Amino acid sequence: MITVKLPQNAEKLLADMAKASGRTIEQVAVEAILETIEDWQDARIAEERLIALERLNDGEGDWLSLAEVKERLGLDDASDRSDG
Repeated sequence: MITVKLPQNAEKLLADMAKASGRTIEQVAVEAILETIEDWQDARIAEERLIALERLNDGEGDWLSLAEVKERLGLDDASDRSDG
């Protein structure tokens, strides 16, 4: 369990939002915290992917064609499948 001391204006805004949305203050606070954590995680993933892409562009990695990716993953092309 976490206890957080909020500035008075933030506490009022939180209470107003909870009332307007028909939820409890706790529900609104938990949702806001979880959304912030998810946004932070998404930003970290995006940053890691950007760094990896920059490395590829600098010649530090190997580019694969779509066909090579499909082959390595064992995926066949949908156009190669027969329905019967």
